[in-house]
Amino acid sequence: MSEEPEQASSGVQESPGGSAREHARVRPRRWLSWVWIAPVAAAAVVLWLAWRGLAARGPEITIDFKDASALTPGQTPIKYKGVDVGRVEAIGLSRDMSHVLVHARMVRTVEPYLAEGARFWIVQPRVGAQGITGLTTLISGAYIEMYPGRGEAQSRFIGLAEPPLLQPDTQGRSFTLLTPDVGSLLPGAPVTYRGLEVGEIEGSELTATNRQVRVVAFVRAPYDRLVHPQSRFWTEGGIDLTAGPQGLRVQLSSWQQLLAGGVAFDTPPSALNTPPSPGNTDFELFTSRSAAFRYPSGTPLLYHVAFTADGGGIGPGTVVNLQGTEIGEVTRVRLVYDPARRALYTDATLAIDPGVVSVAGIPASDPAAHDAAVSAGLEQLVARGLRAQILSASLLTGQKIVALDFVAGAPPARMRRVGGLAELPAAPAADLNEILESLEETVHHIDQATAGPQLREALTALDETLSHLDRMTEELEPQTQALIASLRAASEAAQHTADAAGALLGANGRGSLDLPGMTREMTDAARSIRELAEYLDRHPEAILRGRAPGSD
Repeated sequence: MSEEPEQASSGVQESPGGSAREHARVRPRRWLSWVWIAPVAAAAVVLWLAWRGLAARGPEITIDFKDASALTPGQTPIKYKGVDVGRVEAIGLSRDMSHVLVHARMVRTVEPYLAEGARFWIVQPRVGAQGITGLTTLISGAYIEMYPGRGEAQSRFIGLAEPPLLQPDTQGRSFTLLTPDVGSLLPGAPVTYRGLEVGEIEGSELTATNRQVRVVAFVRAPYDRLVHPQSRFWTEGGIDLTAGPQGLRVQLSSWQQLLAGGVAFDTPPSALNTPPSPGNTDFELFTSRSAAFRYPSGTPLLYHVAFTADGGGIGPGTVVNLQGTEIGEVTRVRLVYDPARRALYTDATLAIDPGVVSVAGIPASDPAAHDAAVSAGLEQLVARGLRAQILSASLLTGQKIVALDFVAGAPPARMRRVGGLAELPAAPAADLNEILESLEETVHHIDQATAGPQLREALTALDETLSHLDRMTEELEPQTQALIASLRAASEAAQHTADAAGALLGANGRGSLDLPGMTREMTDAARSIRELAEYLDRHPEAILRGRAPGSD
């Protein structure tokens, strides 16, 4: 805008006709009026906000989810550790309509972490092995949780169907547990060490042979240093019911293990000083603690036993006891027919842990010498009468065990090798089942005898006889009281007569030689009458039945 020059200093100018005329004064206009200040300021603020928004505006990403029913375009935030780092802008379906495409705008500060390894999952209320999670979203609504990546930058990601059990930066190691059946183990089930939760089950899958299940257990640091090659893992289902020679033992675990199962492990104290196991080491997953530590920790001693009697009730996992101490288990059982003897027998393979037995003079630090000494010791014990027997460990459950114990009068025997294994001689045992069967047969005979009509008639006749005797006793009771009183009076009179005779004659009288004897006889008679009266007072039925033998 330019200023116009001032044309005259005065407002009056003469005209050609000589008359004067007045001209308007021209003033210069200002460059900007004050009324433009507010619009200009508002425009500046808008431009500044726009510039700030564009500066903070991050890249757009696409996340693939199986379902997005809990998400709302323009409202659902994307968070990391509780801080908003993006927002869902649009939701659509893929071309094949197999999944949902979530388009989101992220803030610029997280752009370096939108890379390979980034994870996204929907946070909403869930009920799982770790309890109830996401309850806060009942009020605030579902949101998408992000975990940053550390690889090559990318703009499309595959969302997780379930929240990860462990954050990728969690310190610790994963171990592989092999089991024939996963049972009730679920992802997220706890891993415990002596009752303390130290990890979680990440998942399970079949092995390449489809014969076993591979369970991945993660143990957090620093507890991962407690896992050693000698460690034992076993499943815990909340309730551990064990039946053995000591009876029933019930152990309750947490409600979490009751719902989703769990895995526990322990390490012998002697192994804690050895190097820990590296990650992804394979371990066998046992069904219980007793089964885990029953299995030999070192190289087992294998023996063969042929039970010619009934071998039912034993199988893989059956306990092997040596004089009441658990030293191993049965690893294989099969029924064999011997054509030469035309008989069947049960062939069992026993795995004995030599570490359970201490040998005097042999250090445990020399496993080879110790195992050889245990094997030689068993051979010597067999020569002295040690035999293998199948016994019942519990009357309640009927659980069987293989007992190695001395048998009195056992014929001499020596170990021999059969199929590459040393054979332990077997001996028949007086099984509890046989005793129970004999007792049951005896009770059956007694029941048959008491259930017959003859016993019922005899009991009826006896009841009638006793009732008749009761009536006779009631009728004779008044007469018995009078008889007892008369006998007592006669006894007292005889006693007074004897006393008077003794006082009258004296000790030096003429009849003193005979009177003492008479006095004693009369005294004895009076005493007998008194005793008879007292007895009849206590037992009035003796008038009819007589005096019972042995009664006083």
